[in-house]
Amino acid sequence: MQCATNGDSIKKFDFNFIYFILPIILWPLVFIVFAKYFVYAMGIAAAILALLTLWKKPKLIKWKSPNISKVLAFGIIGSVILYLLFLLGYYLAIASGLGQYVNLIYSLIYSQAPKLAIVVLLAIIGFFEEVYWRGGVQGYVSRNWKSFSKYPWIISTAYYSLVHITTLNPVLVLAAFLVGLVTSLIASRHGIVSSAIAHILWIEAIIIFLPVIVIH
Repeated sequence: MQCATNGDSIKKFDFNFIYFILPIILWPLVFIVFAKYFVYAMGIAAAILALLTLWKKPKLIKWKSPNISKVLAFGIIGSVILYLLFLLGYYLAIASGLGQYVNLIYSLIYSQAPKLAIVVLLAIIGFFEEVYWRGGVQGYVSRNWKSFSKYPWIISTAYYSLVHITTLNPVLVLAAFLVGLVTSLIASRHGIVSSAIAHILWIEAIIIFLPVIVIH
């Protein structure tokens, strides 16, 4: 009986290790190794993480609060806040000589697929990222890390930001921090349906409908 218990613990530890270390492996592959196929690679990476979450850790996910009107409202408000932060961030990047990193992100996306395909892929990526980062990771911290059980968004935001260091793009690290902070706070209070609304509306606006740079 003891051996069986130890075996289950080892298997659980092994899966948790793989589950949480995967982004550190996947992000350099997406942003560097498969940069020519960035949108598709990001979609696959986000799908892997989300499907693992839904398969192995579905109980960790806080989908939504009972108040649907707040779920929708905070999702929309969050997307507006993110867009305004990124608009300001773009001008600060230009002023600090980092504008080329913003242009690089846009060129990576727009050089690969028709706009309609990009719209669909961005929505998928936005939702899947919320399932993993604000669902699985944040839910795990909330349940298992006593020191951060009331503030799990601190860890999910920090990890989401740190993982983007592997992209070698300083603007992306800051962008990840802003997205992680806003969506993690929303998910903590209102669930990942609300944070996914914020994420998807923001990313569609900033990339497709109201980009901060002129797309040629």
